[in-house]
Amino acid sequence: MIWVLLSLCGAFFQALGSAVSKTALRMHDRKYMVGFVSYSVAGVVFLLLHYFTSGSFWMDGLTGNFWITIASFAVLNGLGAWFLYQALEFSELNYVMPFMTLTSLSLVIPPIFLLGEIPSVGSLFGIILIVCGAMLMNYSKRELTSDEFLQRTLNRKGLKYFLVTAVCFTILPTLAKVAIQGSSVLFASFITEISTAFVFLLIILFKNEWKYFREFFSEKNRKFFALVLLIGLIYVGENGTINLALKTAPVAQVFAIKRMMPLFAFLIGFFYFREREDGGKKILATALMVAGAIATILL
Repeated sequence: MIWVLLSLCGAFFQALGSAVSKTALRMHDRKYMVGFVSYSVAGVVFLLLHYFTSGSFWMDGLTGNFWITIASFAVLNGLGAWFLYQALEFSELNYVMPFMTLTSLSLVIPPIFLLGEIPSVGSLFGIILIVCGAMLMNYSKRELTSDEFLQRTLNRKGLKYFLVTAVCFTILPTLAKVAIQGSSVLFASFITEISTAFVFLLIILFKNEWKYFREFFSEKNRKFFALVLLIGLIYVGENGTINLALKTAPVAQVFAIKRMMPLFAFLIGFFYFREREDGGKKILATALMVAGAIATILL
């Protein structure tokens, strides 16, 4: 059952990575640079780990299907990460993260209409919990102050971006498992991180943002650069633990445990970012949505 602990670690690192990304982007709105540098750092760390464990920087026997999987992963991961950065710019961490659980509905609802498959009672119960949690998160029985109304508007704006992230991140575990089966945990982790960094590099080239590299590495931005390096190391923790879990456990089970992430995000938002407005409502809504996601996937 070591995969359960690994999946929980992955959930924690995902929440932590989002929090550090939010902190960095508050300092400088350089999303493409943050993505390129952080994923490059993670890729280099995985490459070194692969070298020290296998004695080689490369791996033989990689198939065409492996490279198609990697290309698909890179595009979806880059897209998901960019939309995540956009969402974090506007939304409170402990508001937006619970909505990752909405993607669990994609496992149940489409088969109802496309295949005529009736979900289990447990899955229906999970759907009800997720929907109730989402409604509760946005419910207010009192008139909002001007500041509260502005924050709710920003939260909902960020949520629109985050839903794209959630869809992308729902597909990624399956692609990651295919990549692992076609290579190894460390090599697959290295190539997925580096390929994602390459996607951000292409965007930087297209938008001609090389000019920002000078200020990115300048002495006055030392704290910002340190945070971006930290994000890369957190990605190592997140994707390393999840990929190890995927090696031994089904995607659905790992996916279910990782949906504990909003609970960690709530704690980080509450204590670090001091997002304490309607704290009781948020934690209840988060708990309902997380329980619903787990029930939908496992029951």
